[in-house]
Amino acid sequence: MAGAGLGGWLGEWRERLRALHVLLVLSFRADPVALAQLVAADVAFGFGNLAATYGLKLLTDGAIASSASGVLFGAAVIAGCRAGVLLAAHEYLTLTARVIENGSLLIDRRLMKIVAGLPGVDHHERPDHADQLSLVRTDRRLMAEMPNATVQGLRVAIELVGGGMLLALVHPLLVLLPLCGLAPFLAGRAAHHLEQRVREAFAPSERLRRHLFDLCTTAGPGKELRLFGLAPELLARDRASGSERIAALDSVARQGTLLASAGVLLFAAGYASAIGLVLWRALAGEATPGDLVLTVALAAQVGGAVVGAAGLGGYLVRVVRAGTRYLWLVDHAAYVHRGAAAGAAAAGEPAHPPVQLREGISLEDVSFRYPGTDQAVLAGVSLRLPAGAVVALVGDNGAGKSTLAKLLGRFYEPEGGRILVDGLDMRRFDVDAWRERTSAAFQDFQRFELLAREAVAVGDLPRMEDPQAVSAALARAGATEIAESLPSGLETQLGTAWPQGVDLSGGQWQRLALARAFMREAPLLVVLDEPTAAIDAQTEHALFERVAAAARNGASKGTVTLLVSHRFSTVRMADLIVVLDGGRVCEQGSHEELMRHQGLYAELYSLQASAYR
Repeated sequence: MAGAGLGGWLGEWRERLRALHVLLVLSFRADPVALAQLVAADVAFGFGNLAATYGLKLLTDGAIASSASGVLFGAAVIAGCRAGVLLAAHEYLTLTARVIENGSLLIDRRLMKIVAGLPGVDHHERPDHADQLSLVRTDRRLMAEMPNATVQGLRVAIELVGGGMLLALVHPLLVLLPLCGLAPFLAGRAAHHLEQRVREAFAPSERLRRHLFDLCTTAGPGKELRLFGLAPELLARDRASGSERIAALDSVARQGTLLASAGVLLFAAGYASAIGLVLWRALAGEATPGDLVLTVALAAQVGGAVVGAAGLGGYLVRVVRAGTRYLWLVDHAAYVHRGAAAGAAAAGEPAHPPVQLREGISLEDVSFRYPGTDQAVLAGVSLRLPAGAVVALVGDNGAGKSTLAKLLGRFYEPEGGRILVDGLDMRRFDVDAWRERTSAAFQDFQRFELLAREAVAVGDLPRMEDPQAVSAALARAGATEIAESLPSGLETQLGTAWPQGVDLSGGQWQRLALARAFMREAPLLVVLDEPTAAIDAQTEHALFERVAAAARNGASKGTVTLLVSHRFSTVRMADLIVVLDGGRVCEQGSHEELMRHQGLYAELYSLQASAYR
């Protein structure tokens, strides 16, 4: 047990040192010149203060000895050092802001690259990962402050060690005074550890509070917030969520105050003892008045350094802990990529996606559970999506339709079974290479507040500047009139938060998302997952008639068009309809075949059709 405890303690410290190293390296890469200048300014500040304090001794002894040269030399040392300290302090403040700003920009870019580069989306959907990711986002500015925390630590070390060496010149026992500073430092560190544990324990409630804050302060929920009078309820939940956390923080703050008081009292006792020792020696003629002045000044300076060290300990703990969260994300990304590489290796030799589909996409006994859950969302699904076909997925909510679409997009990998593309295991393809040959429009589409042209063209980045490709995609999505209605056409800025920006209706935003899905030429797979929820049924029907016609006209390219929809009037035009129930395929066939079968599809179709009569 002792060995395990020691191993855990050593492992924790290794992780902290790794975080310290990684964050310093990032800051150095962000602005090496400014970081070097910051360290130099800080060192000058620390040594300048010590030299100016020693100048007090020289001046005092010169005055007592009636030595004009001694007084002038001591005054010159003090004046020169104080001038240098003021200059160093100015440079320190200027450089600190620059280093933190540049480091923050680099860390933001690193986080964007790491998170966006993960092949799947489980880090967004798993609560434990979402909590960690939320803390990483919240603390990203704090991570950029690592150089400041480290440099402050360097200055405190200079003042403590240098002060101790100067005190030792007066009397060897005085070197113990800086050691007394360990008590308040360790007390402050322990207090900050207690506080940090409370903050981590309440990470889910803090995420809830941020969500409640967004609900009350952003435009999206504004109408429902006011219509249903939700503000008092949300405020009450915010108070309930926050009050427990505040009470816990107050409790650890009281404990921290007691710890800090004990540490300060110990240092105060050492401070008084040091002054008493030198005063006694001075009265006995064994120390000069300058020694007494030096001891008083250095003891005060060391005391300030000790107080700074106590606060710095907590500050450094917070920064390092933020760094360990960043390392968690880095390690998680590495683990995910290793897992993907292992899966690809198990599937066989790497391969390139085919230029066009000849057989289609097949699922063989595919099973899947979301990470951290026990319930299977898909169980033993075997299914063939023929090349060139329009395939519709239908079923009740929770049947597994969107999950199957996610597997085809490789946002997750199957837990069991495999997915074949023209007979090749999909895992043999590089994820990015596969996604370059697919396209999709999702129910939870993104409203890209870019130029209208760009909001469509991001669906095929190589053709971002091709207005003809954008116009063709808009036409396929039945969205040409949207561009025509905008003040500056396709060059109109979308989003009212921007100068001259315009807003669109929910249906217009959704049709732009559809146009985005139609940007790529001849993809192997097009997934339309409830892509018209904000569009009326008649418009949707006309849209998917065009989609089906275009898919069949391009059948020679072998594109599989997968449509997920609850509107049965739309899916009836599909070549193949697959009915999911409880994560399993219970029926498949054409509309006519399934209606003759009189199974679940026929029941659901008849129920929905009767609602329109």
